[in-house]
Amino acid sequence: MAIAVAFSDTPEGRWAVVHAAREAMRRREQLLVLHIVDDASTPSQVDAARTTVQCVLNEGGVGESPWELRTSEHSGDPVGALVDLIADSGAGLFVAGGRRMTPIGKFLLERSLQRLLLEVDVPVLVVKQPQ
Repeated sequence: MAIAVAFSDTPEGRWAVVHAAREAMRRREQLLVLHIVDDASTPSQVDAARTTVQCVLNEGGVGESPWELRTSEHSGDPVGALVDLIADSGAGLFVAGGRRMTPIGKFLLERSLQRLLLEVDVPVLVVKQPQ
């Protein structure tokens, strides 16, 4: 089975990619980097995402980890597009980056992360950057 991770160019998204790569290497499984793009994205934007992911992996010390980029367009619902992409990927685990939050923030949880936890049919691992 593969390990899927959503890529966003944020500190949380970068940490999630590195953590997912380490987990994929530990389990000897394929790493699938999922990226949701706007309807009007160009091939150069996808190439830029591919380059950024490889830089993130290199900086995280897992640059040799094999991975595959899968993209999907959204039309107003990026979380729904991501849920569909996860289901289509055949992954056995989904890794998502989370922010450090106050107790109230933990109770309310990010809306997009909450939707992923509720709608994704595979186990979800939420990782936070070490302090």
